[in-house]
Amino acid sequence: MISSPTHAPTGFTRESWETFRRDGFLVIEDALHKDRTADLMAAVEKQNKPRDWNIVASDPHFTEMIDAPSHIGYAYDVYGEMLKLLRSEYFRREPGQETRNKWHFDGPRSTPFEVFSPQAPLRIKVGYWLTPLGDRDMGNLVYIPGSHHWPHLPQYHTHESHPQERQVTLRPGAMTLMWSGLWHRVAPNHGRFARLNLFFEYGPSWLVTSDRSGSDPNWLSGLSRTRRILMREYNEPNDWIRLPAEDVPLYAPRPGESDLEAGLYGAHVPPQLRKRSTWLERNGML
Repeated sequence: MISSPTHAPTGFTRESWETFRRDGFLVIEDALHKDRTADLMAAVEKQNKPRDWNIVASDPHFTEMIDAPSHIGYAYDVYGEMLKLLRSEYFRREPGQETRNKWHFDGPRSTPFEVFSPQAPLRIKVGYWLTPLGDRDMGNLVYIPGSHHWPHLPQYHTHESHPQERQVTLRPGAMTLMWSGLWHRVAPNHGRFARLNLFFEYGPSWLVTSDRSGSDPNWLSGLSRTRRILMREYNEPNDWIRLPAEDVPLYAPRPGESDLEAGLYGAHVPPQLRKRSTWLERNGML
């Protein structure tokens, strides 16, 4: 029996979207309850590698994060019906570890995403921070506010400091949202313990995934309706741009949500062929 779509959790406010659009970065403290944070930390600690991809298929604790209410509403506000999980991964950065990311931005390098989408990100990276980052140089994420529209950075592919850089300091359970084009790197870990965190990246369904070529059908069959859809495992290539009927709508409208397309289509037009405005469109945020 196919379950009905649920209401999407809340996401951006006008104020938080404006901050995100300006800085390319948003911090939500205490996004996770301390018990959930502890469970996720334990799930990372039992892994035998410092980093891994497609983690949602490897542990039930990570599977639950595919559509976690703490973040999925933000991604849905940007991508709406086309929402897709593009990548999931964990990091364990040990003290003294020399291998760390240099200045870069996420997404394609030769022709960045902003060439095609200057007003909204084509990927949003959701980060969950499981260990305390109360000071600098504890394996912190370093970023330059507002740099998501910079095509070039002199410090690119180095660890050289930038006068506008910020090191993220956070409590365990904090969540961050990062615009795909934001210039960022990782600080050294001179602390006393490993930095543990999770990343989940979302974008429109027609973007290629970057952590998997496909998923195990048996694993997919055990997912909830929403999680199965967000994985976007289709056999027909055209389904990534023209969604299958059974996957529309992804979410039911939120209470009080306006329908800009009401009355624009006759009954002969199937729901999967009708436009459904995103939160950004409905609120004039583009």
